[in-house]
Amino acid sequence: MKNTPAPEVVLIDDDLFSLRLLSRQLEQLGHDKIAALERANDALALIQKEPRAFRLVIVDLQMPEMDGIEFLRHLSAAGYAGALLLVSGEGPGILQTAEQLAKLHGLQVIASLPKPVTKASLERVLRDRRLGPAWRPPKMPAPRFTSADLKAAIEESEIVAYYQPKVDLANGTLVGVEALARWKHPHGGVLPASQFINAIEAHGHARLLNKSMLTQVLLQAKCWQDLDFDLPIALNVQMESVSTFGFLDELERAAASAGVDISCLTIELTESQIMGNPIVSLEVLARLKLMGVTLSIDDFGTGHSTLTKLRDIPFSELKLDRSFVRSAGHEGKAVSQSIIEATVSLAHRLGLRIVAEGVEDQAEWDYVAAIGCDVAQGYFVAKPMPAEQVQSWAELWSTKKHAHLRPDESGS
Repeated sequence: MKNTPAPEVVLIDDDLFSLRLLSRQLEQLGHDKIAALERANDALALIQKEPRAFRLVIVDLQMPEMDGIEFLRHLSAAGYAGALLLVSGEGPGILQTAEQLAKLHGLQVIASLPKPVTKASLERVLRDRRLGPAWRPPKMPAPRFTSADLKAAIEESEIVAYYQPKVDLANGTLVGVEALARWKHPHGGVLPASQFINAIEAHGHARLLNKSMLTQVLLQAKCWQDLDFDLPIALNVQMESVSTFGFLDELERAAASAGVDISCLTIELTESQIMGNPIVSLEVLARLKLMGVTLSIDDFGTGHSTLTKLRDIPFSELKLDRSFVRSAGHEGKAVSQSIIEATVSLAHRLGLRIVAEGVEDQAEWDYVAAIGCDVAQGYFVAKPMPAEQVQSWAELWSTKKHAHLRPDESGS
């Protein structure tokens, strides 16, 4: 008797025709160990027995008894760590929501496709894709830092600025850097801001950190200017800091002490932050603009009252949140693409420069360039780095930047 190979792919769809069609398409693409099931409950029972045995799960969202949305919760609870492909005939909105939900559950979503799924679209999302259980780092509790630890780290200059390059999408030219806080912890290595920034805010040290970072970046700007490497620097500042007139005095003193013109600075304000004192904040921001400081709205699309901020605050730059960039740069992301393209059109009509954050691969670079974004920032360009590495990186980048440009952009 011939043994049936253990399945590696689980396919779930209550529509028998769609189920058979997808099975055949997968077989044609070389996936022959398939369990094709009409009920999510049956699929879940199979996966629960040995969740790491399966490389790929394809699930339709609209099913009786247990729909695909509920199935995602149970799939995560079962410990499934392989690839997940979502399909639906209900429209792009529900697919986008389901994908976000799956990611929040910690599932490895490779794509979401509208029905009917074609062999070509299936091949595109599976081509050269490593399927199977993904390694997940063990969950570690977030470090707990005392107020005294954090205050000492700031005052003793353990928290330093790293710099992430920003480049012109049209020609690849380096147009500036963003300063990002990193803690050179004496025992924990270099910690990203995500490990400590919330604690700093909770303990009331945000203004102290802003002051320290301002001093560092202005001194660095002067150092680069002395080397004929004049580079604008952006710094994210807490709204709490610009809600006091003292911020202007601190900024002017730091610039005078460093010997640089204050216009080398871009102040980034995260969209979701609320102005605690709108009258003072608007005056401070307006005066910063008059002093030559560039104002940028960061993480655009994640907060509230966005259009009111664009109307009332003299921004010169808008930074698209990385979640939109990541979603829109690939197939099947019509909702995110529509949001980004409308945002780019609005921002350009308002005379704002558009920075695409979180650009991580060629597809995302090509997409944000095609829709008219002005500047790219993200790991595809460079990771944040210490100040002393920026010049050597810039020299290396200038020799290879055209490799990232489309032929009509590079002039080749």
